[in-house]
Amino acid sequence: MPLALPLDAAAFNLLAQIAAAWLLLLSIGLLVTRAGLVSFGQALYAGLAAYAAAHAMNTIAAQAWSLPFALVPLYGGLFAAAVALVVAPLCVRGSGLRFAMTTLGLGMLVALLAPMLQGFFGGEGGIATDRTAGPVWLGLTLLSQRQVYGVSAAYVLLGAWMLGVLDASRLGLLARAVRDNPLRAAVSGTAPQRVRLGVVVCSAFLAGLSGALQTLHFEQVSAGALGLQTSSMALLFSLAAGSGTAWGALLGAGLMVGSDVLLAAVSRAWMLYVALGFLATVLWAPRGLWALLCDLAARLRQRRQPDLLWGLGAVVLGGAVAVVGASSLIELLYAVRQQLSNGSALALYGLRLHADNADVWVGAALLAATGATLGAVAWRPLARQLSDTARP
Repeated sequence: MPLALPLDAAAFNLLAQIAAAWLLLLSIGLLVTRAGLVSFGQALYAGLAAYAAAHAMNTIAAQAWSLPFALVPLYGGLFAAAVALVVAPLCVRGSGLRFAMTTLGLGMLVALLAPMLQGFFGGEGGIATDRTAGPVWLGLTLLSQRQVYGVSAAYVLLGAWMLGVLDASRLGLLARAVRDNPLRAAVSGTAPQRVRLGVVVCSAFLAGLSGALQTLHFEQVSAGALGLQTSSMALLFSLAAGSGTAWGALLGAGLMVGSDVLLAAVSRAWMLYVALGFLATVLWAPRGLWALLCDLAARLRQRRQPDLLWGLGAVVLGGAVAVVGASSLIELLYAVRQQLSNGSALALYGLRLHADNADVWVGAALLAATGATLGAVAWRPLARQLSDTARP
């Protein structure tokens, strides 16, 4: 377990962010895979729960409540579920595009109203809080990032358990029936709107846990938590990773936090890499990266031939070389476009490159072309072997 590893505060900081993102992607995956609903408004529930958690923490610090701060995320989840009970009936009257556009409209409406309602949202500065000002409960002072991550991990386990319970429950079975054939479900006596409402409330609870954990972690919440960008990024990584399962949501959360924290720290063109990665996933892994990895692992176990591993290694090597070359070209183009390299060197992969040197451009282009060619050549026989493995 990561709690037992000798990690520093920065590592636990990253793990806590991944845990919060994991719950948010679980909430989106619950809607998409169980009910066939695509939401552009998950930031509505996560953001409002984040604000509710901040107000609760400040109230507790003023000794008006006696709730431990470790239980504040649970309060945020219940607050988000209550919000869903109020606004979700407007969304679940239909599915597909109608549901998506309604959630988008509600999310944008609340994001626009946030600067005006300063009593709850705190204006442009948002609301600050102090996670160490609460009562000590079970030895949790929340002074260290290790304890914050421990609380976050506990709520992740709660979310994964809740997902399993829902799948085995009557609501989960009815949700899949409504997803597959809402007319037939309605004829059999099931109200599709009521079933969708139940799934949305469960999803809002998970999103609320995520938002409240973000407040507990950052000790600050602002109107950016309600924005369309938060919902869009979460939906993008959820669909790309395939977050219908807990492990798929973990993969998506790792990619989401890694791109937002690590990739953004080394490249100002990080959003371009995210867009290109999502496009590649849609083209070559439409069911999501986790489904692709599981399918590939199952076929490799079934065949158990060393040449498959060698072929896979060649594909990975070719892809890595192509990524290095393509990213070098992107960074060089970005440096020229932003006029960042007026005689100064560009630090890239441990090298210092000058954008005004033609050899640098030619070398990057050759790397990208060579890697792409190597990967394509190695993939063709590997694809044939894997397709032969899939046949009965």
